[in-house]
Amino acid sequence: MRAVSLYASALLFFSGLLFSASALSVELPALPSQHNQSPHSFFLSSGSKSGGADSFDVWNVDSGYSYAVFDSLDVYIGARLNNSDITNDRGFLSGVNYQVSDRISVKSTLRGYQYEENNETQGAMAAEISSRMRLTENLDVHATFDFEKVQQGVEVGLGFRF
Repeated sequence: MRAVSLYASALLFFSGLLFSASALSVELPALPSQHNQSPHSFFLSSGSKSGGADSFDVWNVDSGYSYAVFDSLDVYIGARLNNSDITNDRGFLSGVNYQVSDRISVKSTLRGYQYEENNETQGAMAAEISSRMRLTENLDVHATFDFEKVQQGVEVGLGFRF
């Protein structure tokens, strides 16, 4: 009988401790991941374009660092790589990305590239302006105007995100 009363006393004691602990509980501070998002980020994007009649598609990969100046305005710096032996559309790039709305964005880029003239490799700058409109969660339409000393181009297409 004594063991049962000790067990009941211990049970009541610990129940009282749990009740008083839950009554005195304090909300813990937020974790660092729950604070405002950092303005710093890294990006990686890829795209393709026709490499001409004598070559296959050319894939460009842009990667770099982005900084959010305002909620809807980012500045970035990075590098472009591609898989072409013909065009030297690779080098450093920088630009501005403006989020007009949650569905529409506009991006401008300045990038360095190389071309060959009179059997000499020359360095130059190119300008690119592109816009993107999200149609659904995974589908968007985009348009790009690219200006280089050697060539100019306009591209319109559909993009799929996953």
